[in-house]
Amino acid sequence: MAIDKKLVKKYLDYKGIDGDFDLYIDEVFLEVKNISNPKKICVISNCFVENGYYKLDNLGLVLKSDDINKLFINCKSIATMVVTLGLAVDKKIAIYAKTDLKRSLVMDAVASVYVESILDELECEVVKESNLYKTMRFSPGYGDLDISIQKDLIEITSASKYLGINVNGNYLMTPLKSVTAFVGFSDEKQVFSNICLTCPQKGSCNKKCSKAQ
Repeated sequence: MAIDKKLVKKYLDYKGIDGDFDLYIDEVFLEVKNISNPKKICVISNCFVENGYYKLDNLGLVLKSDDINKLFINCKSIATMVVTLGLAVDKKIAIYAKTDLKRSLVMDAVASVYVESILDELECEVVKESNLYKTMRFSPGYGDLDISIQKDLIEITSASKYLGINVNGNYLMTPLKSVTAFVGFSDEKQVFSNICLTCPQKGSCNKKCSKAQ
C-alpha cells in the first residue's frame, strides 16, 4: 500500500512542489506502518425505522439523524465499521512533538490518511459481499449525527474489548487514529444531493460524494 501524498499535503495545508518532501512522507509512512497495529470490526445489520429514525436490529443502535434518514432512504441494511491503528502511533506522535515538531505534524497527517485508507479497504470488502448499491460513508460528527453516539457504538460492537478503543467524556476515541463509520445498502442506486450541505466537514472532507459505485 502506498500513501496518498496529495491527501497528506492537504491535511498539512502544504502547497509546495518538493520531491524531497515526497520522499520524507514515504519515510514517515514506513515508520507508521512499522509501529502501527491496524485492527478492524464490521457489523452488518438489517435496519428499520423506529420513532422516525433508523435502528440497527442486531446492535439496537438508533441513528438519530435527519441526514442519515435522507442518505439511507430505502436501505435494507447498514454496515457499522470501526478501524484503529493502535496506541503506538499516538505515543510516537507525542514523542516527536517534543523532539521533532515537523516529523510529529507529518506523522499525524500520514496516520490520518493511513487509517482512512484501511477503512476504504474494509468498505470495499463489505461491498464485494453485497449485491446491493451502497451509500456514501457517514461518521458520527458528520452533519446532524451527534458524536455522542460514539460511546454506544464502541461498546455495542465490542471495539473496546477487541480493538482497544475507549471513548472519553467528550466522546473522542483513543487511540486517536481510530475511525467509525456507517454505510447503507439499498436496491436502488444512491445519489448524494444536499447531505453535504449541512456537514461541518464541508470544504475539508475527502469523501467522494457522487453516485454510489
